[in-house]
Amino acid sequence: MSRHSGALRIFQYNWPVYAGTWLVALALLVSLHCFSGAQAWLLGSGALLALLWSLVSLLVSLYVYDRSPLVAGRWVPGLLGPGVHHWAAVDAGLDAEVLLHGVLPGRCLGRLDIFDPAVMTSPAIARARARTPREQPALACPPTALTLADASCDAIVVAFTAHEIRDRDARERFFGELRRALLPGGKALIVEHLRDWPNFLAFGPGYLHFVARSEWLRLAAGAGLRVAAETRVTPWVMALTLERPQ
Repeated sequence: MSRHSGALRIFQYNWPVYAGTWLVALALLVSLHCFSGAQAWLLGSGALLALLWSLVSLLVSLYVYDRSPLVAGRWVPGLLGPGVHHWAAVDAGLDAEVLLHGVLPGRCLGRLDIFDPAVMTSPAIARARARTPREQPALACPPTALTLADASCDAIVVAFTAHEIRDRDARERFFGELRRALLPGGKALIVEHLRDWPNFLAFGPGYLHFVARSEWLRLAAGAGLRVAAETRVTPWVMALTLERPQ
């Protein structure tokens, strides 16, 4: 399987959810003859909606991770601005969701793998780590103690990772660590799906795994980081640039 086959990777990481959805939906459709009237209509509509949502989520994943500008990363330098001499990348084991090698100037101070099963409790991320080899070597460290020196980075890129920190306190401490490692004027780029209407329409109830934009803004403010830029790389993916004040 191709490393960048988005729909297939999403299916592999979440196959119990997809399989369960399809089995339940098909069972409901097969058993519709046991119901009548409004009950049959509601059950049939629910089953068809579940099937539709699962297929739409795979099509959206195919676009986002295979067909959109996201993975190539050529949009990243524009959000970080000039003067990136030292940068770092933070992930939870899936290091190539946004390619940075050859895209960002300057020296990479480190690629950090912050996977911590105590605060990253989704079964999907464990399956993802088991199935997807890293493309770049990384140093393992907890999200609450990044192995970066104080004020050492002009930029830190965190792509599709921060939402996996499910514990509120750990997430706040992680943002504090980002600020600590940034130089004054340095920027952290947070790339995430959001808990919003576009992701709800694409992923159905699965959108609850994501974090609302308001939470990212709260975390930034709590860590003393200001919003320097914000854009949508696709309708489903936010890129938020946070700056440590001078």
